[in-house]
Amino acid sequence: MTKQELEKAIENGESVWCVLLGRVEELKDLKFVGDLLKGYNKIDRFSHDITSEFFDGLYKTKAKAEHYLNHANVTRTETLPFLTWEEFLEETRLKFIACDGVSNMILYCCNNTIYLVDEEYPEFNTTSWDLTEENFYKAYDECVRLFKGEE
Repeated sequence: MTKQELEKAIENGESVWCVLLGRVEELKDLKFVGDLLKGYNKIDRFSHDITSEFFDGLYKTKAKAEHYLNHANVTRTETLPFLTWEEFLEETRLKFIACDGVSNMILYCCNNTIYLVDEEYPEFNTTSWDLTEENFYKAYDECVRLFKGEE
């Protein structure tokens, strides 16, 4: 929407919606006035002229504005579980998905050996070390490398 289209829509009583400060707001004119909140407490009142910097965030319907608010830039943060040597000996198993998003990796120990295995293709992607604390750190370094996708 251009500034002229926005002005005309508001003059004609059409709804114009924007996403501002994490919520959907209907614009009544080219100046947005709102309360800056922290929790349930009003911190300040602010006023902002709607300029071209907001045009990507203007919508003709509330549903489209809510769709943007709830679905734009959806991300997922994944964390590689951290295990100490002692925890590894107790747990004996660490599962994670490699950076490629496909390989389900398992770090485990069996018969005094540490194994790092791709669950899907164990015959092609298995690494092993003798069960020592030093080798656990090497194996965990490899887990981190796979998790991050480093070469």
